[in-house]
Amino acid sequence: MTTWLGLLFALGYAPLLTLFFINLWSRPHYQFFPLALVGAGFLAWTRLAEVPRPFEPGRPLFAKLLLAIAFFCLALATVLWSPWLGSIAAWIGLAGAVWGMGGKPLLRAMLPALLLVLTIIPLPLTGDTRLIQQLRVMAVTLSSRLLDVLGVTHALSGNIIELQGQKLLVDEACSGINSALITLAGCLFYGMWQRRSAIHILICLANTLAFVLLGNLARITLGAWLRFNYNIDVLSGRAHELTGLVLFLSYLVMIVSMDQLLVGLTSPSRRRMRSARSAADLTSESVPESIAESPAAVQVEEQRPPPGRISQSWARAAGYSSALLGVAGLGFGWLNHRRVGSQSSLPISALRPGATFAMPEQIGQWKRLNTEIPELQKVETMGVSSQVWHYRRGDALASLALDYPFHGYHDVRVCYGLRGWDMVEQRSRGGQGTNASPPFEEVTKQNQLDLHGALWFSMVDERGQWLAMRPLKPRLRTSFLDRLKTDPANESVTYRIQVLSTGFNSLKPVLEKYPNNPGFRQTRGEILVRLGRWQEAV
Repeated sequence: MTTWLGLLFALGYAPLLTLFFINLWSRPHYQFFPLALVGAGFLAWTRLAEVPRPFEPGRPLFAKLLLAIAFFCLALATVLWSPWLGSIAAWIGLAGAVWGMGGKPLLRAMLPALLLVLTIIPLPLTGDTRLIQQLRVMAVTLSSRLLDVLGVTHALSGNIIELQGQKLLVDEACSGINSALITLAGCLFYGMWQRRSAIHILICLANTLAFVLLGNLARITLGAWLRFNYNIDVLSGRAHELTGLVLFLSYLVMIVSMDQLLVGLTSPSRRRMRSARSAADLTSESVPESIAESPAAVQVEEQRPPPGRISQSWARAAGYSSALLGVAGLGFGWLNHRRVGSQSSLPISALRPGATFAMPEQIGQWKRLNTEIPELQKVETMGVSSQVWHYRRGDALASLALDYPFHGYHDVRVCYGLRGWDMVEQRSRGGQGTNASPPFEEVTKQNQLDLHGALWFSMVDERGQWLAMRPLKPRLRTSFLDRLKTDPANESVTYRIQVLSTGFNSLKPVLEKYPNNPGFRQTRGEILVRLGRWQEAV
């Protein structure tokens, strides 16, 4: 009966957990999760042998409460189709099942395994991503300061170290085998395997995070120094992987060393605790057997209430309900795969392959450049097809780009943010939705090189309708069934138009004059009208 109920519960969680593990494998810093699951199984197996038999079930009320919370989370995760919430539901359900089987002794024995499983569940609100980004920014920033001390001429642009005529696209400071997450998980596993105290493990975890930061700081600094002086690249390819492996092994050695150091520092207190335990054991052994086995003691033992158990009918109902959610999850998963699969395919533009566009030599006071433009004037393009034109007016440079195809609205500010730009000011300019007066976004930005930028961008679909930026709706407000109503096949292919101008002087006063400048309105209108004739290339 227990095996059958276990299969029913497993069916309930299987669809979401399968997708959860697939998503984890697609994220490099979580690809260690098979090792974490094996480690959790090892801890559970070693601690299970220490629990006395037979198991005494815990209070049914607490077990029912945990299973009810797990069922509610599973139902919500199925409706929202959230693998992350499904993993939380599975963890709570597993804790409830452990309590129901063996009560507090079994739950205490399984707690290390449950804690290790938590390391593969991402933090909510992208907390893990923000942690990795902060570590990466700290490592690259500190590395830049060390390079200044070493006399390496460089410039820092976001997370890119620019040397003379070359760029070092520094990989994430915590990715792959060199991840902070796998190192922290390894430290947690070692501490619980050696049965260290909670304070001991927390100190080791804090030092492990410092080891990872210092290791990546040394790797980035050494890589830039070797590239600058000897043109040796150790930040990419097999050299990068080998360096990451050596660093990871060194982290493990440091974890063991720190653990032994803490054991040595706390050894006097550990001896006192052991002597106190030995004295207590001797005191308990000195009690005469006649007193230990007195009728009063036997009576107290007999008056202890028998442990409660969850009724079979309640467990059977919970198992069947969980299995029904699993079947519903399979249906939702198929519909979601069908929808997302069509979305993931590249949008097909109505333009013929290899369509080209031509811009005039001069637009108002702006003259087109036929030479290469400085790298600092780089326009972010992510479409399958992109075309960029560069114009100059006096000392000012402007880049005009057409980028396509997309599905729906695509906010290009995200692309610039990933390259180290900070959005200083942004505003939406409402228009009539025509080529002469389209809605567009106006952004002022600045990076760590004190380079200022002015950006305008807008989107237009194949029907000639200009799109305005729509605020993002919270995920909880849109259920899975509501999202299914939106058919991506009916979503029009869109095209993005953007104008970028950069310089080392603040462009904000110019931005304030542009909207009321008739010359700018005429220039912008001519640009958009000419680009609005993309239909001629069909």
